[in-house]
Amino acid sequence: MLPKAARIPHAMTLHGDTRIDNYYWLRDDTRSQPEVLDYLQQENSYGHRVMASQQALQDRILKEIIDRIPQREVSAPYIKNGYRYRHIYEPGCEYAIYQRQSAFSEEWDEWETLLDANKRAAHSEFYSMGGMAITPDNTIMALAEDFLSRRQYGIRFRNLETGNWYPELLDNVEPSFVWANDSWTFYYVRKHPVTLLPYQVWRHAIGTPASQDKLIYEEKDDTYYVSLHKTTSKHYVVIHLASATTSEVRLLDAEMADAEPFVFLPRRKDHEYSLDHYQHRFYLRSNRNGKNFAYTVPVCVMSNSGKS
Repeated sequence: MLPKAARIPHAMTLHGDTRIDNYYWLRDDTRSQPEVLDYLQQENSYGHRVMASQQALQDRILKEIIDRIPQREVSAPYIKNGYRYRHIYEPGCEYAIYQRQSAFSEEWDEWETLLDANKRAAHSEFYSMGGMAITPDNTIMALAEDFLSRRQYGIRFRNLETGNWYPELLDNVEPSFVWANDSWTFYYVRKHPVTLLPYQVWRHAIGTPASQDKLIYEEKDDTYYVSLHKTTSKHYVVIHLASATTSEVRLLDAEMADAEPFVFLPRRKDHEYSLDHYQHRFYLRSNRNGKNFAYTVPVCVMSNSGKS
């Protein structure tokens, strides 16, 4: 029998407008409500029954797809900060192995394994590696991993000289993070505990507990997403705030471990822009003077430290 969800009216009011959602009860952010889990199980069981007659076809198509995948796949290497990086898929392995070697060596020389994602995933039903970032001095790796399938990542740190993992864990975060230039200060984005929207920027010092981290910025408008990246010059950490049609950039001096963010251009409705910095100049891509965006070189902007 086809499962049928109960209709339970739930009123929601926003901006003076009230609407009724008959299926609001199916929202369960805790993933633990018995009535919700029971209904989802009914839907899954029904789906399996309906598709059972196609199982042989599904298996055949899956085998065809797998047979077309190379047994061993090696990515094209790229060079960054004195090292050559690549990732490889070994036969029978579902996840990549991430490696590096000195940019001054030959490609056939020995590669250092930074991470074997197959080993990290071995004891979990789900695994996803969200991102990896290595310090400017090439000694510490930050790694974002999701073991829950909810895109709630945890960031861990590994000393690449000793191979040991640092004890701290930064949980419920975005795979959006940046090292400061001292190779010890680390900026990351936390998610809202209920909505899971990225909304806070925090600063962490390696080797200290997460409870000592400092909140750098919090976005109060839940229509905006928060992300981080570094400028091409490596002088600034960019806090990028974006909604559907509006954006804003705040900057942190990457040379200062105690830097405070400052606004480059305040948000203005329907104004979208992105920013980079290279060779002592800012480069602005904006739709203010053209709906299809245009690049401009604005006047120098002074940071809190007085550096342009």
